Amino acid sequence: MRPLQSFNRRVPLGGCDRYLLALEDLMMRSGQGRHVGVTVLQVSPGFSLSKLRNAIARFASSQSLVGASLVQGVPGSVPKWVLGSPGQIEITQHEQDADWAPIARDLLKGNWPGSMRFDVIPVAGGGATVLMSWSHLVLDARGIELALAELAHLASHLDASPELDSWALPPRGAKGLRQRLKAVRPFLNRYWELREKRVLSLAEPPRRPSGMEFRVLHFSSEQTQRMKKRADCITAGIFALPWFLAAAMRAHGEVLQARGQVEGALECTISVQTRKRGTRGPIFQNQVSQLFFALPLGALGSLEDAARQLQTQFAEMTRNRCDEAFLVMIDWMRRMPSVFYRRFLRREASGQVASFYHAHTGEFLPGVQEFCGGEIADGWHVPSVPQPPGTGLFFSERAGRLSMSLCWRGGTLSEAEQDLMLRSIRADLLGGDDF
Repeated sequence: MRPLQSFNRRVPLGGCDRYLLALEDLMMRSGQGRHVGVTVLQVSPGFSLSKLRNAIARFASSQSLVGASLVQGVPGSVPKWVLGSPGQIEITQHEQDADWAPIARDLLKGNWPGSMRFDVIPVAGGGATVLMSWSHLVLDARGIELALAELAHLASHLDASPELDSWALPPRGAKGLRQRLKAVRPFLNRYWELREKRVLSLAEPPRRPSGMEFRVLHFSSEQTQRMKKRADCITAGIFALPWFLAAAMRAHGEVLQARGQVEGALECTISVQTRKRGTRGPIFQNQVSQLFFALPLGALGSLEDAARQLQTQFAEMTRNRCDEAFLVMIDWMRRMPSVFYRRFLRREASGQVASFYHAHTGEFLPGVQEFCGGEIADGWHVPSVPQPPGTGLFFSERAGRLSMSLCWRGGTLSEAEQDLMLRSIRADLLGGDDF
């Protein structure tokens, strides 16, 4: 979609921005901090911190949303981004070969200003581990990678003009009350169907604030190829999300059943990109819709059966255009106070936002081989998750190797439960063979 021009001083929330704002509102009210994430890049020797600083300065000066403030004019009105002076993106250099994980845990608290920041850990021999922290209010997973791609381009082409004000306008939906009511019906049908289920998660609403924890697993090229071959029996090599979602559901089901839970359903909200396939698309704002998958605990007997049921749900929601219907609902709700969103997020059924969060973002930074002078060796995302649900499993792939981040709020999973969940995932994805 064509970006706004720089003379527009107010930017409306678009797509799922209002949805994400309500989610962050829930988190802030319970002391969980902002809804942020950390993206990790491992860069080979040749990386130049000065190139990164130069690229970030040019990027920040060309993207007005970096320095914008979210303002609500009249109580109950739709908040808007108010553009001020050019924003700044902080860069911090750490000691050589420092452990990136404790730094990322601190960054996931969200106690840093602005919408983006970078932390650089030099590695002996000339490489670096680069941590990009980002606010989910202004960036989705695809937007993060588009921002990194733009920075890589600016670092490699010192005379290149930066892309200007790359954000999206709210999508145009059905017009007229009758058309809107017809367009939103598939989402409402799915919503009321899910409300009849008792949704389970591993975390109750927090009694006191807790930090983010995570464990990251990296699989070899051979293991990744084996996973894909196993998934092909269900997905035909086209859309692997139901396979990985089934494995994530079964891993959560293992922990729930170990706790003595035998009834209830697992429900997971999956983001669907609205940027056109094959195009760069605007960098900023959450340009996604949502699909809602659910399975009862009793339907998790085998990975293949669970994946087939989720594949059927996906086909049905796609056929009924539930993703488009969700955006119609969101456009309506954009004008409502946050309290309506909070009730919507909790679904009024069992006090849960979802059972867990999950995403498979596909190839990490496709087409980008170099970042600020060094080759990109690997990269993955570590998002924060609200409590409830308190857990999330996230996948991405770089150069034919899969990475998986298990994220949870402190106290949600014991060490034994973490191990149980990871063993379940590995056994499912690798067919019981851990290589």
